[in-house]
Amino acid sequence: MQGLEHITGEKESGSEISLFELASTLLRRKKLLVGTVFAVMCLTALYVIIAPAKYQSYASILPSGEVDKMADLKSLAGLTAPIYTIDESSSKLFPTIIWSQLIQDAVLEKTYSFVHNDERMTTTLSDYFNRDNPDKLRKLLTGITSVGTDRKTGVIYLTVETMYPDFSRIVLNEYLVQLEGYNLHKRRSRAKENVAYLSCQVKDIKQELEDAEDHLYQYQRENRNWAESTDPLIVKQLGRLQREVEIKSQTYLFLVQEHEIAKLDAQKDIPIVRILDQPSLPTLKSGPRRAVTVLLAGIIAFIAVLLLIITGDALSRRSRGVERQPYETLRHDFSQAFPRSTRILSLIRQTGSEQVRQAKEKLEV
Repeated sequence: MQGLEHITGEKESGSEISLFELASTLLRRKKLLVGTVFAVMCLTALYVIIAPAKYQSYASILPSGEVDKMADLKSLAGLTAPIYTIDESSSKLFPTIIWSQLIQDAVLEKTYSFVHNDERMTTTLSDYFNRDNPDKLRKLLTGITSVGTDRKTGVIYLTVETMYPDFSRIVLNEYLVQLEGYNLHKRRSRAKENVAYLSCQVKDIKQELEDAEDHLYQYQRENRNWAESTDPLIVKQLGRLQREVEIKSQTYLFLVQEHEIAKLDAQKDIPIVRILDQPSLPTLKSGPRRAVTVLLAGIIAFIAVLLLIITGDALSRRSRGVERQPYETLRHDFSQAFPRSTRILSLIRQTGSEQVRQAKEKLEV
């Protein structure tokens, strides 16, 4: 027992000495630690001061369509409805439409004119980003655009951030214009498809009705005494033609009524872009956040320098033969965890040693 206590005491003492030595190392190199962190923070502060200010325009859209009052409970239970069950007049698809390539390309192609510092400026997003590649332009546009939805209220929030306040506002306004134009002219729905189908049917049945009326008129013209005639053949054929005209006429009237109703349904089916907050003209900059950026850079620099000091101290101790056993244990564990990487490193080390040996032999010769 005394021997075990003696060994444990030695290990605890070694651990305490190791911690004290680490603290001592940090104190000895405090100038390096503090100086590096201070230099990084100064450089970061200089950068954020030079960096141009950003201004963010904001807008919001009210939800349209039927609101699912059980949406939160369904979401918690994992019973969220699939996308194909979304009401056609709902605004739930607005974020997807805004992020679509169709809308982004339309926004990118637009030429914008705005006022900045009492000076009229005209530019495109391609000129603003100084890029011509369409894919890169879409990525850059995505980077300055933000779209989100409030899960409780369904309100959709949009923001655009650029270096010019008025430019941010008119780009965001163009998003809303393109969204409304898509809903009015390009978005397909069952109601619109029903209108198109009934329109074709009305046209076809109207032609059939006219043909049936022409056939009846031609037959009556050929048999001018059809009203007083008692000829069974004439009466039979005349009845058939009249019934056909009557059926086509009723069908035509029914389809016309359905077509008008479908057009009204199609108008109601269009999801209206109900803007709650128009694109704002920002007066305060939204970025860069100088204090937060400088503080974050200082923290990262402190951690990085701290790790470098600890690593350097560990390597120094290894070179002096201190803590050789922990190093060998770590090396063994690494080789067990990453055998392939260990073999590659060993091969590189052997190749380097062989090259050094050959160089020495050449020098000796």
